Amino acid sequence: MSGALLTIDSPGLELVIPAGLLLAAVLPFLRQATRLQIVGLVVLPLALTAGLGFVKYTIDSRNDASRAALLASTPTQTRLRPVTALNNAYTSSQTCRACHPSEYKSWHNSYHRTMTQLAKSGAILAKWHGTRLPLGQATLQLEQNRDEFWVNTLGADGIKTGSQRVTMTTGSHHLQVYWTADANGNLQHPFPFGWLIADQKWVPVQDTFLRDPHLAAPDAKWNNVCIKCHAVAGRPGIDARTRTVNTETAELGISCEACHGPAKAHIAHYQNPANRYATHLGNKPAHAILNPGSETLDHRLSAQVCGQCHSYQSQSQAQKIDWNKNGPRFLPGQNLKPRVAVVHASNFIADKNPGTPAELKAFVATHKHLPLGRGDLLDRFWPDGMVRVTGREYNGLLDTPCFQRGKMSCLSCHSMHGYHDKNDQLAPRMETNDACLQCHDDLRENLTAHTHHAANSSGSLCYNCHMPHTTYGLLSGIRSHQIDSPGVGTQLKTGRPNACNLCHLNQTLEWSSRHLTKWYGHRQPKLDNDDKSISAMLKMLLKGDAGQRAIAAWNMGWEPARNAGGGDWQAPWLLRAMDDPYAAVRYIAHKALMADLEFADTPFDYTASSDKRTGQVANALGQWRERQEHGQAVRPELLLDATGQPLDNAADNLARQRDNRPMTLQE
Repeated sequence: MSGALLTIDSPGLELVIPAGLLLAAVLPFLRQATRLQIVGLVVLPLALTAGLGFVKYTIDSRNDASRAALLASTPTQTRLRPVTALNNAYTSSQTCRACHPSEYKSWHNSYHRTMTQLAKSGAILAKWHGTRLPLGQATLQLEQNRDEFWVNTLGADGIKTGSQRVTMTTGSHHLQVYWTADANGNLQHPFPFGWLIADQKWVPVQDTFLRDPHLAAPDAKWNNVCIKCHAVAGRPGIDARTRTVNTETAELGISCEACHGPAKAHIAHYQNPANRYATHLGNKPAHAILNPGSETLDHRLSAQVCGQCHSYQSQSQAQKIDWNKNGPRFLPGQNLKPRVAVVHASNFIADKNPGTPAELKAFVATHKHLPLGRGDLLDRFWPDGMVRVTGREYNGLLDTPCFQRGKMSCLSCHSMHGYHDKNDQLAPRMETNDACLQCHDDLRENLTAHTHHAANSSGSLCYNCHMPHTTYGLLSGIRSHQIDSPGVGTQLKTGRPNACNLCHLNQTLEWSSRHLTKWYGHRQPKLDNDDKSISAMLKMLLKGDAGQRAIAAWNMGWEPARNAGGGDWQAPWLLRAMDDPYAAVRYIAHKALMADLEFADTPFDYTASSDKRTGQVANALGQWRERQEHGQAVRPELLLDATGQPLDNAADNLARQRDNRPMTLQE
């Protein structure tokens, strides 16, 4: 049934082909034909097309009952009925496929398409059938019955006490999580375990985020947390008074109309064969639908298409109520600002920025100094306002001079349809310096004079200095999308690591300060003894807050940094970090350790009990100590003695100064 619906829901192509073939066949005769014959030869294909159209629309109407039966057989939330507003103009990605097959294919292969899916074969990536997962005194037994996925709850005595069907999935790249529907509505409850795709491993969902380990497991509902960006035109429809939920979406996942806008009018126009041929022959302008990549579209409006999701926004209570009832007010091509308030760096100095709305000023003032984990902006931003969590790239772009004074937009580097790198959806050659040389072509001929690094080295890749991995998310370091320049003074003020030390892991802040002063005329800030004598990244790993520790550990596993700063000294410090109270830090430290071939097979379960983890770390550390040779050079900046052993007393002293404020990074 689904295959038939797929074909029927693809208007246009099945009508264009026969008419086009007939028209092509008669064109050679037009020169010799009379006027009456010409009319007949042209009208014939159009008449045939109209006839086929009549048949098609008859089939469509007959299929309404079939479609309704299909929807009725699926779990409540997965009934993909469009929003019920009278002015609803969404039609779904299937209607785009017939006329735009290549664009449909590239989108269909992207991670945007699979952001939220129905829970069915092909969508669920986890090892499901037969898996047992512990949950307190109970056990969750996973079962697949044809195209249905079930969770059976077994009591301590092994007797089944309940059963729920999984309805949806979210994610298909790094992490996939699952949802079960409420029996009394379509409220979606989180399944407590997620599947780490690269690791092929089940883990508690709470351990896939960098969050305060003292907090209870999250109980976020898909309907009011994920729906805004993981579906098209999502309307939560949550009625707190009656305790009912009637959530609606135009389509699950991030599909064509999320970026191009509702397509109903566009499709209706081209379902008329005369309009198609008139446009094709140039007798009538094309019926436009928004193209974010159009050269005629202002770069700010283009970027806001991505910014509707890739940003941190504040909403007034009235806006929240309106969104819950009516869905999003923003449509691609519109100005985002009147509809949502995007928080970015300039808002942190709101008093000096008269353009900041009063409501946003109040929001920043209220949230700027709350305890971490309680709504503080530091759960999302560095103290100077640079965003520090992934998925908020538009926030960084807003405060980038290339956007403010130039014409840089998201599509300057990324492509939804012409990407060569599925991971980041970078357009061809945009992983190289060509991304920046589009505008900064004057640097092309003498790059080393600007970078002071060999032209073919990682130190001469623009990204590494101007978009370093200072953002956290997805158990990884992520490149910042606020383009700036490295500075030791900025690190001292904000705690955000500078690009020089993120690459030269073995060097001190003083070392970086000297070079930045020599090369670029920076003023040398006042540094304490530790900043003069201890590797900046080692100090951050031992002393920083949880987010800083995660970034430091990740960069210790990053190949360019291991090459520049040496990879032979990090093992004891990464092993120490594998006993961190934050699960995310433990995971990242273990991954970084495995970049060392000697530790590539080191067993470690970052979600295991403290005793088990401690034992695994002790075994690995013992093996490392045995391999160390005497007579090595003392490396005080790395806290290693002449035998290569860690100076534990010095490390413990830094650890006692650790920033232990509770932290939950809101990625």
